[in-house]
Amino acid sequence: MSLENQPLWKALTLAKWEEIGAPAVLARVGMNYDRDFVQALLDCPLTLDPYADHEWSVFQFPRLTSGVLHAAPKVIGSDPVVWEEWYFEDGAAHHNILRNYDHSEQQKEVTLNDQEHPATVMNIRWRYRDDSDHRPLFLR
Repeated sequence: MSLENQPLWKALTLAKWEEIGAPAVLARVGMNYDRDFVQALLDCPLTLDPYADHEWSVFQFPRLTSGVLHAAPKVIGSDPVVWEEWYFEDGAAHHNILRNYDHSEQQKEVTLNDQEHPATVMNIRWRYRDDSDHRPLFLR
């Protein structure tokens, strides 16, 4: 893995993922961190961080012992936003892509009010799909 000639935001993103323990969570979830995250990051042609308005975090709680990786918007107003989460539940790895607006790929709707998700995503009507592509959406 070489960050030579790569934009600074990529090194900062890798450092953040390491800091929060994303590689360990994704390993427990059964996803390939190097392929789906690191390689996707290195291959991303963008010069500016597409997740600049998001906060990467890991949540640990008894119900999902593998942990959950989130890329949640820092602030949610009236503009369309995307939130992503990666976790293991019911015998399968999941990558949910959630939007606060209607879209053609939505499979379900949910409104959350719990301790298992970032505070910024609460009490919002989310339309989501469980994506079989585990790469972060904005790095594709």
